[in-house]
Amino acid sequence: MNESVDIKKIKAKARKSLTGKYFDVVVAILIYGLLNFMCVATAKFIKEPPMMIFLNLIITSLFYMGLLQIMIKIARNKKTSFNELFQRTDTFFRCAAMTIVFLAINVICALLEYTAVNSLIVFISYQTDLNIALSSFMIVIGIILSAAIAVFWIILMLCLSQSYFILYDNENMPLGDIFRTSMDMMEGHKTDYLLLCLSFIGWFFLGMFTLGILYLWLIPYIFVSIANFYDKIKKDVKILDA
Repeated sequence: MNESVDIKKIKAKARKSLTGKYFDVVVAILIYGLLNFMCVATAKFIKEPPMMIFLNLIITSLFYMGLLQIMIKIARNKKTSFNELFQRTDTFFRCAAMTIVFLAINVICALLEYTAVNSLIVFISYQTDLNIALSSFMIVIGIILSAAIAVFWIILMLCLSQSYFILYDNENMPLGDIFRTSMDMMEGHKTDYLLLCLSFIGWFFLGMFTLGILYLWLIPYIFVSIANFYDKIKKDVKILDA
């Protein structure tokens, strides 16, 4: 059985690692955010919503691994600079393929959840036209189905949550192996990861009252904490690079 992760230590280590390094991280985040904003603005200007998805895919594939590199280096107490945002374009195609897989998973799960919820609404709306026992049965089935899809979706995303980090450390690993490795790594750690993510919710809502300024501190904090989490649990998977 895998050892439980100490979330407090993970986050404390992240805060310590970020000391004196916020300038480069914030600059990288602002550049990355600006590029994504330009994608949205361009799509709205030409009135082609699908173009926004395509442009965001391009930006993510070009620069997300660079942003991730900055966060991972900080987590590992290595020197870094905001210009590293542009230094991992070599992973463009593999990052794009991984992003498309995640997009497909989310679209499929969202459609299934949408269908289940709308079916439940229909059952509730027309329950007076049906036998009480039958309508009650259909409503219960609808609730169970909706909940099951949501739980499956969450668990699947938790299982695959380490994929980009694994790609960073193992550039030549096939995507299928990356996903399987992430699932292996998260065995026994899904609850730990979920609790880690949920621990930032208070900060997230507080950031809304600062017009988003707090997020310039929060986003690096979250990224580096997750990078620490990855480095902690990857020790159980021997095929990963040190």
